[in-house]
This record gives sequence, structure tokens and C-alpha cells, in this order.
Amino acid sequence: MQCVLHRRKTLSYKLKGKNVNRSLRIVVLLVALATMSAWAAPVTQVVQLNNGNEFTIFVAGPDDSDKGILLVHDWFGVSPFYHAAADKLAKNGFRVVSVDLYGGQSATTHTDAWNLMKVLDADQVAAKIDRTLDELRTPGRQIAIMGFSMGTQHAFSAALRHDAITATVIWYGDTINDSDELKKLNGPVLAVYGSKDGPAADNAAIFSKAADGAGAAAEIWVYPGAQHAFAQPLFNQGTTYDPVATAAAWRLTVDFLARQFE
Repeated sequence: MQCVLHRRKTLSYKLKGKNVNRSLRIVVLLVALATMSAWAAPVTQVVQLNNGNEFTIFVAGPDDSDKGILLVHDWFGVSPFYHAAADKLAKNGFRVVSVDLYGGQSATTHTDAWNLMKVLDADQVAAKIDRTLDELRTPGRQIAIMGFSMGTQHAFSAALRHDAITATVIWYGDTINDSDELKKLNGPVLAVYGSKDGPAADNAAIFSKAADGAGAAAEIWVYPGAQHAFAQPLFNQGTTYDPVATAAAWRLTVDFLARQFE
């Protein structure tokens, strides 16, 4: 078990006696959105469940990679952040398949995101993730799953269901804290939180103890000053977007995955 705090420099500027942090935040947000819009478009595929229902997945990265990542989105659904995440992983040599749990819908506001999330059926979500996993399976390929915010609980549940998933990454979301359940994991977990994430940050310690009780390998990272969904520019209209914490979280994630896939 590993818990490490990274220091962050807080910058405050004043111009003619007025604090301009808000203006700087807006500039940073605009730059973040522009950067995320530069991702390479993934290949869109329509796949079918056993009941005949269809849903969309997005595929990126080298087809012959022996390292696969299944991505599960946050409550906004398929967004520039989600595609940019897949693109970043693909450029690191991973074969990435992202699932769309909202049937082609997405949100840009909290109200719309809540309305989409609250009608999700857990069984249908599990069926879509399991079917997406099938698209990643190939002889010799190791597979990890990664979820953001809302998607973490579904990613975690999938990791418990499938031995094929040998690593799990969650960013600022729910975990499963039953030690008996955690014994079902077939590989380590990386959990990343912001220290100002309220219940989620408090859960980091609870999950750590549960993982210890299960003898499960887990790395827990809490970033000082970061809030919930610090990497998602749509959350709180960008006021809590933290580019420094986001960059650190990506370094941790890519390093973690590289170590698991050695």
C-alpha cells in the first residue's frame, strides 16, 4: 500500500490591486478545452448485446498491442475529456476501447448529467462493459480497466467479475470496500483523489484499510488542494479544473500501467 502526497504551488497574481485569479482560471480552462479538442478521432463501432440491443464503443491505439485498456466515462458521458484520455493512452502504445453507457447522449451541465446518470440500469451497464471487454480480448493481451468519477464503481465491479482484468485505475470515484470482495481482484489498483474531494477523499483511507485486509495490492494517491473531477473541464463549469493535478495524475497512471504490463 502506498500513499503519497504531491506538493503543489499555488499561484496568486494581482493587477492594479485586483485579484485576477478568476481571469487566469478562465484562460487555463480555455487552453484545456482547446488542447482536448485536438485528440485524434477514435474509430467508432456499433456492437450488439446478447439481447439484440446495440451500443457504441470507440477504439484507439495499435491493433497489435499486447496492452489493452477499457475506459468507463464519468457522468457527462462521451466528452472531449473522455476522447482525449483515450488518445493519450493510445499514444503510449495501449489498445484502448471506450464504452458509451448513455446510448449516444451526453451532457455539458450538471443537471443534464444527473438526468442521464439516474436512469442508468446497473445490469445493462454491466452487460455493455462485459461486451466491450470482449472487443479487447485477444491472445497474449493484458487488460486493465479505468473509470472516472461515476464510472469508477462500474469499472471496479467489472474488475471483480473478470480474471482477464489484471489492473484497475480509478480517478476520484467510488470503490468497493469489502475485504472479502476485494480478494476477487486479479491485479493491483491505482486510486487517485483530490484532498478537497469530501467523501471521496475520506474514502481513500477506508479503501486502503479494506485492501490491506484483503491482501490486495493498491496504490492510493491524494493530491493536495484538488477537488472532485479535477481533470474534467465540464465539472463546475471549469472552476475546479486543475491542470497541475491532472498532469500529475496522468504521469502516475501511465507509470502504473507500464509497470503492470511489463
